[in-house]
Amino acid sequence: MAEDAKSFQAKPPEQVDPLQPPTSDPQPQTLKDKETRPLVTRRDFLVRSNAGAAAVGAMTGVGFAAGLGEQRTRSPQARPPALPAPVTMRRVALDIDGRRYDVTVDVRESLWETLNHQLGLSNSNLGCDRAQCGACTVLVDGRAVNSCALLTARLGRGQKIVTVAGIALGPGPEGLHPVQRAFWLEGGFQCGICTRGFVMSAYALLRTTKNPTNAQIKEALAGNICRCGEYAGILRAVQKAAAELRGEAVTYSAPLKPAEEARPATAIAGGSVSKQFEFVTPLGTIEQFDELSLELKQKPGILGVSGTERTITPVWDPTRLDEAKVRQILAESGHPVKP
Repeated sequence: MAEDAKSFQAKPPEQVDPLQPPTSDPQPQTLKDKETRPLVTRRDFLVRSNAGAAAVGAMTGVGFAAGLGEQRTRSPQARPPALPAPVTMRRVALDIDGRRYDVTVDVRESLWETLNHQLGLSNSNLGCDRAQCGACTVLVDGRAVNSCALLTARLGRGQKIVTVAGIALGPGPEGLHPVQRAFWLEGGFQCGICTRGFVMSAYALLRTTKNPTNAQIKEALAGNICRCGEYAGILRAVQKAAAELRGEAVTYSAPLKPAEEARPATAIAGGSVSKQFEFVTPLGTIEQFDELSLELKQKPGILGVSGTERTITPVWDPTRLDEAKVRQILAESGHPVKP
């Protein structure tokens, strides 16, 4: 009895593989079999039982578990399914300068990008790309807008888009719209980057206001910036275009050259009178003088104006004005001169 107990205690417990189905008559294993048989780790057990994928996926995201399933089920001949069209794309029909364009655009794409990159219509310039400078101005249903800040996907519902190429009345220089012609002949441009935007803003103004004042012009063009400072020429061009559209006879003048600007005022015309005056308060900038000069030239009897921020030399018709009246005109303009 004691020997049976000792032999029972010395006998090692039977090793059973949890992954192998039990046999009705397990065979005794030798030491050699135990040494050559690989051990089953906890990781192997979890992977084989598919319990680890769910546990790890809960911590790292569904991509891990999905990836495991994809690796198990993918065959060498399997191909990924065709992807649907991106939800950010939209098919729109654009009416630009009277012509229809069917184009697929990204819902985040600006009208300027569509015009230039997709349709190849270089009818507006890109300045700031922040709706601050107005260089990219076009008309949408008669209103001047910044094409860099307007989404193309919102314009596929029949809106009428007009660019600077769509306002000309015919071919060649003779077919230019009065606004375009005035900007050209009155020097309403220098580098030209802002010109198309100014033309479109002025065109929108003159569609509703036939005889605008300088204040109305400045308000209508307030969203456009000319970095060259050609505002005097721009104001003059809009006034000339407005006059031509009203049916009045207009005489255009080419921009003055630097040598002509330096010419003494007394040499402008025979029989005229000119005198240099000094401002009581000097002007802030030369652009302010240009605006004053444009305003004075519209006064009856004033033939020409030149000067600087400190002085002004008006030229007047002596049959209509004298020095006292010229001084009065300068005072009424808000810029009196010294005695």
